[in-house]
Amino acid sequence: MDTLPELIDAVMHDRDISPDQVPALDLYMDQVLTLFNEGLAQNKRHPQDKLLTKTMINNYSKEKLLLPVKGKKYTRQHIIQMLCIYQLKQVLSLSDVKALVGRTDVDFESCFNRFLDMKDRLREMIPSELADYESIDLTDPNQVLTFCLALSAAATYMQRLCQHVIDQRAQSSNP
Repeated sequence: MDTLPELIDAVMHDRDISPDQVPALDLYMDQVLTLFNEGLAQNKRHPQDKLLTKTMINNYSKEKLLLPVKGKKYTRQHIIQMLCIYQLKQVLSLSDVKALVGRTDVDFESCFNRFLDMKDRLREMIPSELADYESIDLTDPNQVLTFCLALSAAATYMQRLCQHVIDQRAQSSNP
């Protein structure tokens, strides 16, 4: 069984697709799916998991989370927008995701690059913040439950903070 520091290290080494890895050419849906499912394969919890599907892309388009598609090809802007959706949908409702990415006034590439820089800083910060918990016995169901409850609370605080930021923005843009 892995130790807590080994588990932390494993989750902190997820993969990202940076904007400079997105082809300059427009891609067909199957090419977009391949880019995501191969480029982010390391992020899957189970090997059979799909990170992005045709149905998901169609739903994002239908719900206006994506800029309108011209023809059957997706631009760099669309793909980077989908990368943003992929990140945000882990913790936010689709309506919150739409409030952030269903817009035409956002420079998705610049935002995503800055996000990757912030994520790198979090990868450095989080393990040291969890160092106090390294003595948790991962074979003890009571300690595992307690630790997972604490992690869940931390995730909930972050989710709520994000929701409040979205709500603040909505209030300030609707006087």
